[in-house]
Amino acid sequence: MKILKENEMKQLISDEKLSEFYNENIDDNRLNELFSRYSFLKTNVNLIPLDKQSIYYSIYFWFVQFKKQYFTLIGQDEGMEQEGFKLLEEIDANLKEGIDWAIIKELEDF
Repeated sequence: MKILKENEMKQLISDEKLSEFYNENIDDNRLNELFSRYSFLKTNVNLIPLDKQSIYYSIYFWFVQFKKQYFTLIGQDEGMEQEGFKLLEEIDANLKEGIDWAIIKELEDF
């Protein structure tokens, strides 16, 4: 399993193409970059040439990075926490072996 970090994401998608996944309601550039990586992966699960574990845990990695930056800039948000729980349910449903909570903890502590 491989987590797609920033360098791997740049090899997968150009900055120009990634900007298509920006959210116009997000003013902070870094926050928008983090959101776009999460959104790109979530939207293109079936097109990325990696195993499901790598893709879904990478989606979670970028969600956590976005959430941490969001909380730093804007503050705690119950909706964001709820989105995280929904994402974990989605990951659990899509991985035949279920969630590896040790990996989730590692991604949250990164």
